[in-house]
Amino acid sequence: MNLIIFISLLFGLQAIYWYVGKRASNNLNNNQDYFLAGKNIRFFPLMMTFLATQVGGGLVLGAAEEAYRFGWPVLLYPTGAAVGLILLGMGLGKKLAQFQVSTVAEVLEVVYRSPTLRKVASMLSVISLFMILVAQIIASNKFLVSLGFSNTALFVLFWAIVILYTVRGGLKAVIATDIVQAAFFGTVFFLCFGFVFFTDPTSFFASPAVEKFAGASSKLCGWLLMPLMFMIIEQDMAQRCFAGGSPKIVSRASFWAGIFTLVIALIPIFFGVLAKTIGLVVPEGASVLMTVIEKTTNPWVTAFVGCAVLAAIISTASSLINAISSNLASDFMRRDNSIKLVQGITAITSIGALFFAFYFNNVVDLLIQSYELSVSCLFIPILAALFKRQGNFLSALLSIVMGAVGFCLFRFIPMDFFPREIASVILSFVGYSVGELVYLRRAA
Repeated sequence: MNLIIFISLLFGLQAIYWYVGKRASNNLNNNQDYFLAGKNIRFFPLMMTFLATQVGGGLVLGAAEEAYRFGWPVLLYPTGAAVGLILLGMGLGKKLAQFQVSTVAEVLEVVYRSPTLRKVASMLSVISLFMILVAQIIASNKFLVSLGFSNTALFVLFWAIVILYTVRGGLKAVIATDIVQAAFFGTVFFLCFGFVFFTDPTSFFASPAVEKFAGASSKLCGWLLMPLMFMIIEQDMAQRCFAGGSPKIVSRASFWAGIFTLVIALIPIFFGVLAKTIGLVVPEGASVLMTVIEKTTNPWVTAFVGCAVLAAIISTASSLINAISSNLASDFMRRDNSIKLVQGITAITSIGALFFAFYFNNVVDLLIQSYELSVSCLFIPILAALFKRQGNFLSALLSIVMGAVGFCLFRFIPMDFFPREIASVILSFVGYSVGELVYLRRAA
């Protein structure tokens, strides 16, 4: 790869992102502007920000690495995210948009009339989103290593620019840069795929010898179901539902974002399978995706793809940063906080994630554990809240507690005969059902 082209393009794009984010950050009058972009986002920008939020380090770099090991069955991982978006588009997103709230955790307070449940749910959301944010930063580090960069100062400088425009402009800046980033990485990925495919069309139909997928039954469930269920309770996705101009716009935007997410996900998985097919040896700590692209294309294409990968990663990361600060500011502080204060919270969140990123390595496994924590505790009570506007506090509390017990317990009890993720959700459902039975008995 031509490093001069790559570095020039990278910082040129960073300058564009900063300029776009700076323009979008004008006229921030209150927290609703900062976290919900005035609640008037139209179809196209909403679809693009849904797409940019999901196409991140896990789906691009992480999926390519797993495809190198397991082959085409890794399609289950992006399929979970894509189907989750489509379900939002088929009605769940519309139901979320009808709530006049700022966070998913606030939905629990509205339905179950409990500020305590709201804070518990918000903290679980913060923990999960923070872990996912760390995973995006890890993905960027893997990317830089794959290109021969191991300069910590350069790594920190890159993220400092991302943090700067995200902190300054809130969701308005995030959505504005998401549009540019999604358009860029989508175009580059498809052009790169076309370049390789038309150079060697038979590569698409290759079936390399990979690890037995049956040996990874926990991943089978985690890849497909955890992202799907997490989509319904995920703060950064719900935040976009709350920010949409209307419930109808939210439904259309999330549906089409799901379709495009699945289509784009085919590309990194294709390259992961291709790397195995040609017997490519990936250096320790390097990215499978970038290694195979460097091998099968030219320096110009590789430089553009490198910048596209970073665009995908930071588009997701900036959304996560804003979602975490939204939880912290909206659920634990006053609604009338100054813009400066919420910007400070956003900055601290970002810097903290950058620090923790040096202590983890596997991107996809970290993502799955993040999904599982929130899904185990919150999926059942939040899903019930979408269909039952007056809920029972005890049901929600028992559901959260039993889900947390399952998340911890099934890490120590062997579950070879049944996926532990589903077992935790079932345990959460049992807790909710017990609460409902107690309520009905008291009412009788």
